[in-house]
Amino acid sequence: MSEQEPSMRVTLRDVYTIVMDLKSQLEKLNQNLPTTAQKLEDHEKETKEQFEDFENRLRAVERRVWQIFGVAGFVAAAMPIIVRFLDV
Repeated sequence: MSEQEPSMRVTLRDVYTIVMDLKSQLEKLNQNLPTTAQKLEDHEKETKEQFEDFENRLRAVERRVWQIFGVAGFVAAAMPIIVRFLDV
């Protein structure tokens, strides 16, 4: 006897049901798309503002560090002269 392979029948009604489900899901996604795009734009703007604020604060810290190094260099250069005057 020949063995029959298992088979499955897909009717047009099954295909139609699946297509209608997909259409419904696509309509839901299409309705949410503008709000999602707006949320992404708002997030991008907020991130840009935070980055600019962070960059400005970092530049301020860098300026302060260079000022401290400048004062330290001046003190190091002037120290031998100060020590000579104090030894007199």
